[in-house]
Amino acid sequence: MKLAIPLALWFVSSVCGAKPPSILLVTMDTTRADRLGAYGHAKAKTPTLDMLAREGTRFTRAYTSCPLTIPAHATILTGQPPPVTGVRDNGDFLLPPEAQTLAEWLSEAGWSTAAFTAAFPTQARWGFGQGFDIYHDPLTRLPAQLDWRDQRRADEVISDAIQTLTPIDGPVFAWVHLFDPHWPYDPPEPFGTEFATRPYDGEIAFMDHHIGRLIEWWDTHHPNALVVVTADHGEGLGEGGEQTHGFLLHDGTIRVPMILRGAGIEADKVVDLPVGHVDIVPTILGIVGLTVPQELPGVDLRWGTPDSVYSEALTGMYALGIAPLVANTDLHGRYTMGTWGAWYPADGDVIETEPILGGPMVDFAEASLTQILDTLPDHRSTPAQLSDEEMRQLTALGYVGGAGIEVSAQVDPRDVMHVIPLTWQVERLLTRNDTEQANHLLQQLEKHLGKSHGVRHLRARLLRAEGRPFAAIAVLETLFQEAPSTDRALLLGRLNADIADWREAEFWFGESLALHPANAKAMSGLVRSARNQGAIGVARQRAERFLAMYPDHLDLLMIRGELLLMDRRFDEALEVAQLSVTLAPHHAGVQAQWGQALWNLGRSDEAIDAFWESLAIDPNHLGNRLQYIDALLDMERNAEAMRALRQVADHLAGVPALESRLNRCQLALERTP
Repeated sequence: MKLAIPLALWFVSSVCGAKPPSILLVTMDTTRADRLGAYGHAKAKTPTLDMLAREGTRFTRAYTSCPLTIPAHATILTGQPPPVTGVRDNGDFLLPPEAQTLAEWLSEAGWSTAAFTAAFPTQARWGFGQGFDIYHDPLTRLPAQLDWRDQRRADEVISDAIQTLTPIDGPVFAWVHLFDPHWPYDPPEPFGTEFATRPYDGEIAFMDHHIGRLIEWWDTHHPNALVVVTADHGEGLGEGGEQTHGFLLHDGTIRVPMILRGAGIEADKVVDLPVGHVDIVPTILGIVGLTVPQELPGVDLRWGTPDSVYSEALTGMYALGIAPLVANTDLHGRYTMGTWGAWYPADGDVIETEPILGGPMVDFAEASLTQILDTLPDHRSTPAQLSDEEMRQLTALGYVGGAGIEVSAQVDPRDVMHVIPLTWQVERLLTRNDTEQANHLLQQLEKHLGKSHGVRHLRARLLRAEGRPFAAIAVLETLFQEAPSTDRALLLGRLNADIADWREAEFWFGESLALHPANAKAMSGLVRSARNQGAIGVARQRAERFLAMYPDHLDLLMIRGELLLMDRRFDEALEVAQLSVTLAPHHAGVQAQWGQALWNLGRSDEAIDAFWESLAIDPNHLGNRLQYIDALLDMERNAEAMRALRQVADHLAGVPALESRLNRCQLALERTP
């Protein structure tokens, strides 16, 4: 990893005094600036943050680079905007190893470094661990079982930080991330009762209370240290029609608190000029006396402010195939560009919400933003490797899992924000197999978003959930021709596997892997395709190669189980299946493999229960259904087998594997006295 050569600690000491200052960086998730007392919210209960603002410098017009947790933190930790880090959306990208982080610069210069994070989107898996000696990101459940409830509350994170940091001598850089204000808003007592009608404010009040504990401890153990507090992004709360965040670039989601206090910082000062997250790293490096690399675009805020701040929101493009938004905010206002451009003038600290569509100011602002875009790269970092369960967790957090689509329809998120949340609702309904309500909502999306790729992809998923794989394949093949994506090819592979067309499935899994060479789900599909075509040697060769790359990935863990089944090592296969069930109890393939292991060990009734459970999770997977039917027929439970056949007979008429079971079942029933 390439690192700028920092000054030695002895030189830092000569600049900053006898001892280099420790540094505390607190990032508050989903915290609007205008919901803190120091920023004018009269109903706020934020005494700690208000105190820090009085004792330090408060920036009234600080803006995030992106209204999403992972891209914003990538910028906070590197000082580079998303087009440079390559982290452009939640769930799709990792901070690459070649990125230079604040923790790396400080660690190289002699600081101890420690991070304490609160939620899935700030775990080390996203590349954030670079440069940290300690990285505490534990969650109570295993990764495949996580959902939005899996966060560490502020009290737990801060207790962990205090306990861990207490024995560390010398200068320390500590990053503390708090997730409490993120949706859904459910503040612990007594804040829940006190803020019953304002739960978002209650979450912030709870968080502030425990930040107070941290600051009290920190000031005792690290006097004259530097404290930096900001938020990764804000929250819509209805502004622009957006309740949460991620799609739009208005003050509710991109204006954030930023407070600096301590070493090198002027007390009781207010800066009313635009600043951004890219300015945090150069400011910290400058204060502690380290060389600020020339490639950092931000400024040391002790000596000035930037001319403007760039922000982007590409979630609409990645998740739905609609237009991305980019914006440039300066002293006079903000210019935002999607399918149409508009100027939003500043009124004091706040950017107005009513757009101005024409005039000299609009023309000038458009030219300025275009010039900035021309100077920025358009980098996409390494794709993230997430299991289906982990992607469902991001969806539960309110983030729509993208399909890597970069072809955007002529639909601006500002025009359709009122219906975009329906995409999350459709996702959740599909996971519950509530196809009727999902179809009702999807029709509304189709009315407003037209033929955008994301909506058509949802339509294909609904067709699959309805047991109409051939119709789903037709939709997806057309979409793939228009906009190839690894997720689209993966779903085509799974659909063909559903109907036991393993040759076609193998083709599409190969296409998915070609587009994303590290896609573990496509790897597992290629192994299964070879195995189900009788190419056992090829399946084994592929499995060994893929398992060497990702030995702990759920899909590949299941491959290990399949290999053990092929080798007739049934006891070991059962152990692997038990681990898979622990990781992902609601995964249809996991339950099916559990059933296979049980069946081969002669535990037929338990096996049939597991096969039935796999169909309860995914009733349209033909391979799992055939296993269930075969087991029932072998146990001479012929009437049950016929019921399982008839449930899909209309949708899958003519599928050879199904027809052969139907004939076998009819003969068995005729022989039954």
